[in-house]
Amino acid sequence: MAVSREAQKARTILEAVQLAASAQVASLHQLIAHETDVLHLELVLRILLTYLPESTEPILYQDLLHQLVTSDFHEAPQSSLPLVPSKQKLSDKDARHQVRQLHLLPVAHEQDLHAGCTDQLSLFLIHRARRIDLETGSLLDIQQLLEPFIHHDPYLRTWIISNILPLRRLDYEYYPQIDDPYTLEAFEKLEGRPAIDSLLSRSARAGQEQPVQSARDLRGIVGPWLYGEGSRKRRKTHHDRRRSSLTSSRHAEWDAMRKEEDLQTGWSDVNDWITSLALRDFAGAADTMEHWDGPNDVDYDGHGDDEELDSDIHGTLARRYAQAGLATTYITTETSASTFEKSHGLLKKAAHLAGLREPPALQDMQNSSVSALSKDYLHELSEIHLLHNAFLRPDNPLTLPEDPSITFASLVLRSCVFFQKLGHPKSCKAVARLAAFGKCEEQVEELRKTLQKIPVRTRDNASWAEVRQEILWLRDWQYEASETETDGQGTFCGVFCKIKRVDVEVELLRALLRASCYTVAVHVYCTQDQHPIPDDLLENTILSVAMSFYDGASNGNQSRGGVRKAAEILAAFQTQFPESKSFSQANALLAATHSMSFYSLTLQHGVPFQPVNIRASKDPMSLIGKILEQNPRSYTKLDDLIEIGQSLVKAGLGPTKQPEVPPAKTTKPASPSSDRDKQLAESSRRVTYMAIEAALSEKDFDTAYSYIINRLSPAVPTSQADPSSTQETPDTSSEDDISWRAAYLAGRSPTLKSDTSLRRFEQRLELLSLALLLAPASHLSEMLQVWRTVEADLTALLAREAAEEDTWNSKGDGSKVLPGSTALPGGFTPSAVETDKLANEKPRRQSRATAAAANEEAPMGLFDVARGAAQAFSKNAFPLRKAAFATASPVEGTAKARPLSMGSDSGSEGKGERVRKRDMVANAVTGGLASGIGWVIGAPAAPKS
Repeated sequence: MAVSREAQKARTILEAVQLAASAQVASLHQLIAHETDVLHLELVLRILLTYLPESTEPILYQDLLHQLVTSDFHEAPQSSLPLVPSKQKLSDKDARHQVRQLHLLPVAHEQDLHAGCTDQLSLFLIHRARRIDLETGSLLDIQQLLEPFIHHDPYLRTWIISNILPLRRLDYEYYPQIDDPYTLEAFEKLEGRPAIDSLLSRSARAGQEQPVQSARDLRGIVGPWLYGEGSRKRRKTHHDRRRSSLTSSRHAEWDAMRKEEDLQTGWSDVNDWITSLALRDFAGAADTMEHWDGPNDVDYDGHGDDEELDSDIHGTLARRYAQAGLATTYITTETSASTFEKSHGLLKKAAHLAGLREPPALQDMQNSSVSALSKDYLHELSEIHLLHNAFLRPDNPLTLPEDPSITFASLVLRSCVFFQKLGHPKSCKAVARLAAFGKCEEQVEELRKTLQKIPVRTRDNASWAEVRQEILWLRDWQYEASETETDGQGTFCGVFCKIKRVDVEVELLRALLRASCYTVAVHVYCTQDQHPIPDDLLENTILSVAMSFYDGASNGNQSRGGVRKAAEILAAFQTQFPESKSFSQANALLAATHSMSFYSLTLQHGVPFQPVNIRASKDPMSLIGKILEQNPRSYTKLDDLIEIGQSLVKAGLGPTKQPEVPPAKTTKPASPSSDRDKQLAESSRRVTYMAIEAALSEKDFDTAYSYIINRLSPAVPTSQADPSSTQETPDTSSEDDISWRAAYLAGRSPTLKSDTSLRRFEQRLELLSLALLLAPASHLSEMLQVWRTVEADLTALLAREAAEEDTWNSKGDGSKVLPGSTALPGGFTPSAVETDKLANEKPRRQSRATAAAANEEAPMGLFDVARGAAQAFSKNAFPLRKAAFATASPVEGTAKARPLSMGSDSGSEGKGERVRKRDMVANAVTGGLASGIGWVIGAPAAPKS
C-alpha cells in the first residue's frame, strides 16, 4: 500500500512535469489544485524553473505563483483540455525511476545561496529572470515577471531596483540606439569603480548634452545600481556571520557598520569618477554636479526609498559629495573666467550640502572675511593634501567641508580671479600652494611675474590705482594682523603673505614706472602725508628702474628707446629730489650718452655700441678715443667731446684715479669741490690729448699744434726755473704728464713731403722744447735724440734752400753759366762796377759760411741748450715768460729777452748782415733749457755779466 502511494506521487510529479514542459499552465494549475499534498510550493517552483519554457509569457503563470504563495487554489482556472492522467499506465518502478531522472533545478541560484534570503518565491523569481535573460534576452518579459512581486520581499525589491531598473533604463530608455546592450548576467558582474566608468561611459559621447545626461545617469542608473551594492558585497559574508558565535547585538552593530561602509565605498567611487572627469573636462564635471544633488538625489522609479538609512548616513554621504565638489575646484588646471565662476558655484553647493554659510561673491572684496582662518588651520595643511589621490581622503582639512576650508577656498578663488584679471592666470591648486606653502623667494618671483604682465593690459592711471589695491589685497587678504602675529615680516595668510609690505610697494612702484604711470607713482609715493616707501629707498628704486631702462637701450639718443624712458623717469621725480647727487649723476650720464649717440661707434668683434657699455667699462673715457678713431675729422669737435668727458666725470665715471701720493705736511686737504674741478680739468686735458692724437693720425698737424698751444696751457714748475729755491710746491706731474706727452707726440710726428716749409720745422722744434721743459728727466735722452733728428732735417732744408738761392742768384746775375744751361734770354752784360761788387760778395759769403761751420763744429754744452730754450719761450704763448721773469733780475730778463725775438735782428744784423734761422732756433732751444732742466743734469750756471 505504501509502495503504491509513492508510485502514485511519482506519477503525479511526472504529470506535472509533462504539463509544464508543454506549457499547459492552466492544466498544471488544476493539477496542483487537486494534488496540493504532493505538488507543494518548492516542488512546483523547481518544476516550473526546470521545464517551463522561458519563452512562456509570464502573465500566464503569475496567478499560479500568487496562489502557490497564498496556498489558496479555490479560484483555479478551468482548463480547456481534459485532465488525462497519461502517466497512470506506468508501472511503479518506472514511475519512480523517471522521477529520479528529472534533475530538477534548485530554487535558489548559486549566486543567491549565501545572500541571506529564505523566501522561496523571491529566489525562484530571481532564478527564473536569469534563465529568461540567458535563453531569450527579453528584459521586458523579465520585468513583466517581477513587477507584480516587487514588494513581496525586501531582498527581491533590492535586487530588482539595483539590477533590472538600471539595466532597463540603460538599454531601453536612455540609450536605445546602442547596438551592444548589457545582459543581465554581465550587468550583475559589474563591481566597484570599473562599474561606474562603464555605466557612465555612454553619457561621455553625448557632446554638449553630456553634463545633463551624466547627471541623469547618476540619478537614474548609478544611484539605483548602488542601492544594492551593499547586498552584493554581503552575500558571501552573510552566511558566515550566521554561523558565527556573535551575539545578536554584535550582529546588529556589525550589520550597521558594514552597511555604512559599503554605501560610502560605492559612493566614493562616484566621487572619484567626478574628480577624474574634472581633470579632462572641468566644465562637464561642474555642470554634472550642478544638475545632481548627490546620493540623496536618486530616482528609484517609485519602488525604493532611503528610509532605512538613518540621518547620520545621509549626512555623511552628503558631506563626502560636498568634499568632491571642493576637490574638483583644486584638481582642475584650467584658468579661464568661466572656470572660476563654475568653481564658485561648486563652492556654494558644497556649503549648502554641508549646512554651512554660503561664501560671498567673487568680486566682493569688502565682504570677504578671513575670521574663520587661523594659524592652527593653516599649520594643519601639508603639501601632501594637494596631491590628487589625497583630495577625497576624509581627513584632508583642505577639502573637508567645514567653515575654514570653505573660507580658504573662497579666498583662493577670489585670488585666482584677480590673477586672471591682471593677466597672469593661475589655477586654484597653484594659488593654494603659493599661499599656504610658498617661500618668500617664490612669492616675490610670482609677484614680479604678475606685475610684468600688467603693463600689457593696463595703461591708464585709474586702472593702475585699482591694480595696486588688488595686489595689496592679495598680500594679506585684508587680514589685520598685529606685529606680534607677523613679527614684522608679513601676515600668516595671503598669496604674498611672506613679503613685507614695503617690498610689495617697491615692486608696485617699479611696475608703475615701467608702465609710464608717473602721475600715480608721484601721487602715491611722494605727495601723501605718509609715504609707503622711505625716501632713501624710494630714490634708489627710481634710479634703479631708470638705469635698467638705460642698460637695456640699444641707442643712446634721448628721443627714443630706453634712454628716453630713463630720462622721463628722472624728469618726473626731479622736483621731488632737487638736491640729490644721484639724480645729478644720472642726468649727466644721460647727457653724455645722448651726445655720444651722434657718432658712429663699434666695439670689438663688430659689436655695436650700446649705452650699457659706458657703465660696464672700467674706463669710460676711453670710448671717446674710439669715437675719434672711427669718425673721421671728429677731432674738430673738441668742445663737444670735452663736454662728453666732463659729463662722464659728473656722472661719477671719470678718468681712472692716479695712484695716491702722501701729501706733504704743509699741504691742506682738498675740498670736494676742488677735487671735482680737478677731475673736470683732467678730463678736458685728456680729451684734448685724444683729439691731438686723432689729428696727428689724420695728418692734420696744424690742428694738433693749435690744440697744444691754445687748449692745454701747461703749468710751469717754478722749482725748475730756480734750482736754489727751497719753497715746497705741489706735485704737478699728473697735470704736466699730458702736456709734455702731447707736445712730444706732435714734435716727433714726421713732416709730410708736401709740407716741408721752414715754419713746420720751427713748430716742431718749439713743441719739442716744450716737451723738454715739462718732461721728467728719464725721458730727456729720447727727446734729445728726436731733437737732433729734427735739427738735422732743418739743416738739410736750410742747405737746400741756400743752394737753391745761389742757383737762382747765379741765373739771375748771369755771372756764371752752369754746365748744360744757357744764359737768360734778353739779359744784359754786367758793368765793371757790378762785376767788382759780385766778386767781393762771394768771399764775404764764403767767410760767413766758414764761421758758421766753425760754430757748428764747436761743441755746445747742454747747459747752453737749456738756457737758450728758457729764453726762447719767455715770449711765447705759454706761461713760461712769467716764470722766467719771476726768477730772473730785470737786467737779466732784458738781456735774455732780446735775442729770443725771432723776428728781430742781432747787433751784426744791424750792420746789414742777415741772421740765419738756424741760429734763431738754436738760441731759442738753448735759452729755454738753461733755466728749465740745466740744474737737473748738473750743468754749471751761466756767468752773469
